Amino acid sequence: MLKLFDNYALAEQDQEVETPEERQEIHDLLEAVVDTPPMLVAREYVANASGTVISRDRWYGVLLEHWFRSFSQGGDPALTGFEHVFVGEQEGAKIQGYHFWYKYYLDDGMATLFDRDSFPGFDDDRIAYVRGRYSDGQERFPETVTISYKWFAPDYSRLGPGVEPEDVLRPLTKPTGGFFVGCSVEGLMALGSVRAHLGARAPKEAVINGARYDMKVFRSANNQHIRTFYPVYLGPAAGAVQPQPGQPSTPVQPSQPPHPAGPSTVRILAALVNPLGEDQDKETVTLINTGSETQSLEAWKLVDANRNSFGLEDVTLAPGMAITIRLPRNSVQLSNKGGEIRLVNRDGHTAHVVTYSKAQAQDQGRTIVF
Repeated sequence: MLKLFDNYALAEQDQEVETPEERQEIHDLLEAVVDTPPMLVAREYVANASGTVISRDRWYGVLLEHWFRSFSQGGDPALTGFEHVFVGEQEGAKIQGYHFWYKYYLDDGMATLFDRDSFPGFDDDRIAYVRGRYSDGQERFPETVTISYKWFAPDYSRLGPGVEPEDVLRPLTKPTGGFFVGCSVEGLMALGSVRAHLGARAPKEAVINGARYDMKVFRSANNQHIRTFYPVYLGPAAGAVQPQPGQPSTPVQPSQPPHPAGPSTVRILAALVNPLGEDQDKETVTLINTGSETQSLEAWKLVDANRNSFGLEDVTLAPGMAITIRLPRNSVQLSNKGGEIRLVNRDGHTAHVVTYSKAQAQDQGRTIVF
């Protein structure tokens, strides 16, 4: 992700010049995050909410369109959601966007770690904190901040031979800015994409550890791209017990069922969704252990799009070994109209999820390879 920070002109009204190397950096980032747990949860939510099948490639395309596809708006010729939210932009003397806590952290004393060569000798601290802008007890909830600050922003696009680093630094102000604290790049992108996806119709308000937030999102004029995404603190949730200073906030609602925990070496390799003749007792799912250690699947299960499940017992996969599981009637049902198959581990986390379309399921006897 750090490689993308110097890919953008600072001023909103400047035209961007994207090199092949910069395009590859975008794809490298997307490949690194598309299969992460937050993205799997987001992809599943959007698929269920919109009633559509969303393959990995389709979700990859959603992320590319939402965050990285350039668009023009309000006289600004080349805007992207990623630049605005994760990097920050200049409009006159003010900061636009800049809603990623880790970028703030880097600029606030850690800038030398990622652009030491570009700005040798410059003071590492590019952030001048002004004040907190809290109300209704927000300071008691550590998940977000609302603050005022100044940013000594580098305009990488103006660097070149004979140009002194101090000549391309812009002192900008952010009278009021807010962001999640501790959220990963994939987590923030996942939240933003769910909120911005028209088909998902995600609620505007969220409750996180006892606090209410307005999940602000603004899209491009054609609704295909994210212009900005950030949380606005609304106050404690109904019935919330506000924590004492220095104590973690207390969730108001029971935690949601666990989802993906991390990359799994056991994957869904293939499925026979539409067997020849009657489907009952003939549908199969093939699993493979891609890791270097033997994996027991005791207490694991397969789950379909309607939450029907089939428990795996006495299944152990050696490295590189595959096994085909025959699905009995009244367990997992693989619809011929398209669907989803999830592999859930013993802790209740989604180890792997795949989807297939109606077109893929049309041919009787065909095994779909994922």
